[in-house]
Amino acid sequence: MRWRVLLSASGPVPFRLTFWVMTVGYLGNSILPMRAGDLGRSYLMGQRAGMGGTFALATTVAERVLDAAFLVIVGGLSLLGHPLVPDWLSRGLIVLAVISCIGLAVLLALPRFWDPLASRLERVPRLSSTIRRLRERWLDRFFEGLASIRHPGRMVMFLALTCVLWFFDAVGTALFARALGVVISIPAALVLLSALGASSAVPLTPGQIGVYQWVASSVLGSYGVAPEPAVLMAIGLQAMNYLVLLAWGAVCTFQLGGPEILRVLAGLPALSGEKEPDDESGNH
Repeated sequence: MRWRVLLSASGPVPFRLTFWVMTVGYLGNSILPMRAGDLGRSYLMGQRAGMGGTFALATTVAERVLDAAFLVIVGGLSLLGHPLVPDWLSRGLIVLAVISCIGLAVLLALPRFWDPLASRLERVPRLSSTIRRLRERWLDRFFEGLASIRHPGRMVMFLALTCVLWFFDAVGTALFARALGVVISIPAALVLLSALGASSAVPLTPGQIGVYQWVASSVLGSYGVAPEPAVLMAIGLQAMNYLVLLAWGAVCTFQLGGPEILRVLAGLPALSGEKEPDDESGNH
């Protein structure tokens, strides 16, 4: 629903199609390095919805930047009054805050200045034909996608859905911890999710295996949780995420056409800005 808010800047997108593509992309992020699933879902959405891969990629970039900014705010507020904040988490949130501010400034400024800048570049003899070709194929659609966050109503809806998502995620994490005999508060769950999100911003390993467990045990340890149940909880959370993604990912891959999806996730096709016709029902 949240991604659809940004995609709607190009026109209505079927919910089922968005769900299938998003789930396949998240599955790709879990099994492939360097967040290849985000590139794959952008390509798939661009082709299946006829909006162009570069437009969908721009909305994915905007979504990630806004999510990182929200993550910093939530993590920072949840850490207020917590005396045992790990140094690496404080430094990580500061670095992420700086990157998020720069990213937001770029997202808001570039679409506004792109047309004047491109027009000037087209006047340069050596660049004229290249810039014109790039604008027609990729760049204009990419900056239209970035501009999707500048619509006030769209931005309010995106932030509202982000708050709902993080709240349910925190409640689910706290309930899962309690099922394992680990009692943590909602603010502690938000700090944990913020730390896990910050660590996933730098994709060190496929699926963050190892990194995920270290981060979770460090954060939970600062709240007095012993290392063994902390690692158990981290393994359980990650296993649950994998099971859900594998189950839904298999269904969504089948709905979108299995062999083609596997090629996309393997990174074989390149992003294309060209539109392709597709039916509006989302049935493929």
